[in-house]
Amino acid sequence: MLSREIEVLLAARLYRAGLAKALIEAAFAASINNNTSFIDELYASACGEDGLIGQCIADVAGVAFEEVPRSTTIILRTGLNMSILPRARIATVLTRHNNALIYIAPTINDIAVIKRGLSERGDLVTRLRITTPSGVRELLRSGHEKLLVDEASRMVEDTHQEYSAKIVLTGRQGILVGGLATCFLLLAFHNARLTWQGLHVIFSLFFLSCVLLRLVACKSLSSDSLSPLLEIRPDELPVYTVMVALYQEADIVPQLVKAMLGLNWPRSKLQVLFLCEADDEATLAALKREEMPQCFDILPISDSGPRTKPKALNYGLLLSKGSFVVIYDAEDRPHPDQLLEAFQRFQSADEKLGCLQAPLKVGNAHESMIARMFAFEYAAHFRSFLPWLAHHGLVMPLGGTSNHFRYDCLRAAGGWDPHNVTEDAELGTRLARLGYRIDMISRPTLEDAPTEIDIWFRQRTRWFKGWIQTWLVQMRRPVILLRQLGVQRFLAYHLLAAGMIISSLLYPFTLFFIAGATFCWLSGYGVFADIRELLFLDILNIVMGYLSFHTLGRRALAGTRMPGPILPWIPLYWLLMSFAAWRALRQLNRLPFLWEKTPHRPARSIQETPGPNQ
Repeated sequence: MLSREIEVLLAARLYRAGLAKALIEAAFAASINNNTSFIDELYASACGEDGLIGQCIADVAGVAFEEVPRSTTIILRTGLNMSILPRARIATVLTRHNNALIYIAPTINDIAVIKRGLSERGDLVTRLRITTPSGVRELLRSGHEKLLVDEASRMVEDTHQEYSAKIVLTGRQGILVGGLATCFLLLAFHNARLTWQGLHVIFSLFFLSCVLLRLVACKSLSSDSLSPLLEIRPDELPVYTVMVALYQEADIVPQLVKAMLGLNWPRSKLQVLFLCEADDEATLAALKREEMPQCFDILPISDSGPRTKPKALNYGLLLSKGSFVVIYDAEDRPHPDQLLEAFQRFQSADEKLGCLQAPLKVGNAHESMIARMFAFEYAAHFRSFLPWLAHHGLVMPLGGTSNHFRYDCLRAAGGWDPHNVTEDAELGTRLARLGYRIDMISRPTLEDAPTEIDIWFRQRTRWFKGWIQTWLVQMRRPVILLRQLGVQRFLAYHLLAAGMIISSLLYPFTLFFIAGATFCWLSGYGVFADIRELLFLDILNIVMGYLSFHTLGRRALAGTRMPGPILPWIPLYWLLMSFAAWRALRQLNRLPFLWEKTPHRPARSIQETPGPNQ
């Protein structure tokens, strides 16, 4: 029987079963426009009608429809290739009575084969069951759960072990640290004053170099206008996978699902994976209450290996079927056309463009001082500094969300490091070392900043801990790092990564020294003459640091009014960052893989998603 005849039979059966005629006709039209299957378009557009569609397909095929039972065991084939799981439409299982059943979510062509097979093999009707695509996917996922979690937990170790943060400090690095500490103590014992002044000058010049890097970036400001989109035919679009890692996010689920439904991409070519911890019953229940199309999958992940976001993302990557992959956070509201812009950029570039970062905009700067400073910092980072790094081909630390990847590039790089708690910055560095480029796109993602200092503090501690992890991993073989990056990128990377860590750790001591030296000067102590130059250097550093941060943010926010002052709060904001850095250093020794969750809540901002011109 020809495919078109089967489509007509199926459409007639669906109409008799009560499915709206307009929906059936729309699925027909979409299958032609998108160059997809009529069945896939039906499942993509008819939310909540999966069982009805499956039953009608079974009626046309001449076999029974059945929801996939949970009390089954998948028959595993020897040497199973895990890469077939995302696109598989068939699964063979054993029932409790040791009966082999074949569950299939057929295409139109499969239905023709089934109908021919039934006439040739009568026993096939007793073994074959029609089910939904999501039923087959869930059956295969749950049956391979242990294999999936194990591979997700060791993905980087299996592909690029040298980049894994599973070991915080290698033996060679420990010896080096011990040697440097011993040399410092010997120098201090021999001439404490000269040693202290020498270190002071070195660190001050290092901090000054970091400030100059940001001042240079002030000269290059990315445009806030959106890049034009070319006309793209739907049939030219590939499958795009969206991954969202959630934990204890039940309250924000309706907003998240609405944002994902708003993405401008054919539903039949969209795969949305909600990655949840298996014991997070509240979030799982909230997701199941939402009416979602077949392309939205809820994936509970068992508690094995490190309990981190990167492990969850690796799990999702193993089940991704898209040519491109993007990750979002639970509170994100991406621009509807963000996927289209990313695809267009990938298409116009060579395969070495491995990742595109969308700018992040904070939508709740008005809610508190900490949210306002966070929003200002994000503006400086995503609209000034990162575009400058990308333009000059320097190592670019990714943001934790709105990263668009070529699937092949991401798999070749080994996915995310499940032991690194700032997986985004680490992956950006690893991609650069492997020869891939990272660039920016213009269409933003709205998200909300923490509004309470304790929540912000825990989040920033995790970020600092991950940055320290990343720097230690990259410096295991500094000569190889230099050869891979080149001198310019090598120096810029250390000014960016090590500079941020060291300056944050030393900031309160600098303030203490300035205060003490100023007191000596005002009190007329003779010791001031010996530290005068150091005092002037530190004051210059601090003032230039404040001004470079403020200038970078102000230029990024040109034409936008912040809901309160920024400059007077910078000293306190930096002091809070310093406390977080010291807490991260302490936590790295005791709890290196602890993932301190940042709680989210539904947006209170007026604007839920970026507008068409934002």
